[in-house]
Amino acid sequence: MPGLRRLLRSTAIGLLLAPLLVVTGHSASAYTGTGRVTVYQTVAYCVQGAATIDHFSGGFSGNIGYANAYLANRGITGACTLTATGNGRTRLDVQVWNGSAWAFCRGSDWKYGPFGWTSGEFGGPYGPQQLLDYGGSVCGPGYYRTVASAEYDTGSGWVGGTVASGHEWVP
Repeated sequence: MPGLRRLLRSTAIGLLLAPLLVVTGHSASAYTGTGRVTVYQTVAYCVQGAATIDHFSGGFSGNIGYANAYLANRGITGACTLTATGNGRTRLDVQVWNGSAWAFCRGSDWKYGPFGWTSGEFGGPYGPQQLLDYGGSVCGPGYYRTVASAEYDTGSGWVGGTVASGHEWVP
């Protein structure tokens, strides 16, 4: 009887761990990105960006690089949490690891647009967004990432910075 219990317990544990192995193994589709990251700040406002990359080889994902820009006012605590309005721009570069450094693969033009806040059921902050179909492993198989530029027009010039997504293997 103890042998049967041990067999049943091992089988149950194997069934519980099987989905974890599927999730952590090399999948056909992948999606890696950042949340909002402050790339430039003053005592009054913060320019924030987000970068994402995904790829597929027969899944629900696409070979897309994403760049988003946001503008936030600084609250009384100094946190960059209050969505602000103004004009901004964003662009992205898709890079591939060449064995010793990140190298440019493909990039987008600047996308211009306003910053703000939408209301309603799915309301939230918005700003210019850029998407680029980079073609998967067009620059050869390897590790790929997106570097997003996010900038704000102060009226006297553009201020901002860049943020890099995580990287993923593109076969």
